[in-house]
Amino acid sequence: MVRFLEKSERVSEAIFTTLIDKLLGKSSIAIVHCGSVEGVAKHLETLLRISLGRVNVITMNGDYIYNTVLPYMADFIEYALLFSSTQSQGCASRVRQALKLLGIDFYALLPKPIHEVAGYALAEGENVMELDEAVYRLSISLANIKLGLHIGRGLRRVRRMEAETKLSNIAKEVIEFYSNAIEAAEQCNSVIVSQALASVGEELGDLGYLYTTVDRANTCIKFANYAMLFYTTSEEHIVREALLAMAKTFPGIKLVHVRINTDPLTAPLYGLVLALYIRLRKSIAAEERQRVI
Repeated sequence: MVRFLEKSERVSEAIFTTLIDKLLGKSSIAIVHCGSVEGVAKHLETLLRISLGRVNVITMNGDYIYNTVLPYMADFIEYALLFSSTQSQGCASRVRQALKLLGIDFYALLPKPIHEVAGYALAEGENVMELDEAVYRLSISLANIKLGLHIGRGLRRVRRMEAETKLSNIAKEVIEFYSNAIEAAEQCNSVIVSQALASVGEELGDLGYLYTTVDRANTCIKFANYAMLFYTTSEEHIVREALLAMAKTFPGIKLVHVRINTDPLTAPLYGLVLALYIRLRKSIAAEERQRVI
């Protein structure tokens, strides 16, 4: 676990160092996401909106915009960032080609292993950084916060986040405080997340869990009788409303609450550290079963 946390911190610093000069001074930034990485894209959008003030920042779905919206917006986008999940390399390749053809300057953060499917060669060319899939969202989320801290260092709300960005401290607290979620992860296969913790749902989705957001839980959780519920303290009232509706529709469902009581902008770090711990436990268990076989 320590090795992965240290790697996340090193990678986040590399992302921060690479992006800070590229983003400063830009008046219009597009954050394009391919696959299940909308959570980290929205997280960065929020931090940039807070710290950059009047700069225009927009988040867009890669498969939707690459040949329908981008051609109309090319004159208004000064810089683009591209995030992608491992399974969405086709989308990432199409977006990169469209950005190049339209002359939009961009940088792509792509997960390894990069699988070459149907002739897509994502690792080719400049303006690309490949990140270990296991720490992809965690590293980017930490880099997002570092960007926000650096750009918006004069803002009191932003400065408050600095104390919550040391992953080694977060990990100890997470493992001790959320032991109920770690136990639940062994038994259930469904996850419900609030909007602030969308990246946590996407991370657990990569591990095979069925996930949905709180606002869609009533329609997407029909076949689950046991689920983990991730949310921040600031979203508690929204979750309470959703739970009332769920209690009427699914009175027998058992929920394990994972309530993260931190700044909503640093809360994804706590959830993603927990997801990393669950990932490593699953990996160790799989290796042990393999040895037995």
